Amino acid sequence: MSISCLTTTHPRQSLTVKLHKANQDKDILMYPDISPASEHQRWSVRKYAGNVTLHLKDVRLSDDGFYDCQVYKDQDCINAIRFNLKVKDIVHPTPGSSVLLPCSEHPLQNRTEQVTWKVVNGRQLTDISQYAPPNKPSSSTEKLLKPLYERVRQLANRSLLISDVAKDDELWYRCSVNEKTCYDVKLLLK
Repeated sequence: MSISCLTTTHPRQSLTVKLHKANQDKDILMYPDISPASEHQRWSVRKYAGNVTLHLKDVRLSDDGFYDCQVYKDQDCINAIRFNLKVKDIVHPTPGSSVLLPCSEHPLQNRTEQVTWKVVNGRQLTDISQYAPPNKPSSSTEKLLKPLYERVRQLANRSLLISDVAKDDELWYRCSVNEKTCYDVKLLLK
């Protein structure tokens, strides 16, 4: 995950970058790094073509929240931004079971809104009713599955029910509400 903090002509080495999470009482990143704390090892600061960027590796659900990024040149704060990092959900069903993918964090919202479910593959979105997994060689030990569109059902609360979950179903799914807001969820088997 990358977040741009500043576009500047100053060399990266001349800048100090502080990152603070709103619900914590200490900075979680200080660049140049003056602490060997493990939290800092997941965050890094880079500068490409004048753009000072924060990078986070190994994103976790606990990373969800509001952050403040401040960039200093000597003692002067030359930029400060606040951003909200929203970590997508990950669901872990067991093979052969059924799984319910939530459409949003607020299941009691107006249910008269139009909801569509799509499979996300990179930048490509495919309607759930038309998704076909990539062709792969079949083996005699593999169980032949019904296509995904035959094993899914959208429920009244906007959630998507997938029955007889298989390895091929390990995908990102996107629920769109009135094509204005969307909610992504990743399905990974246990």
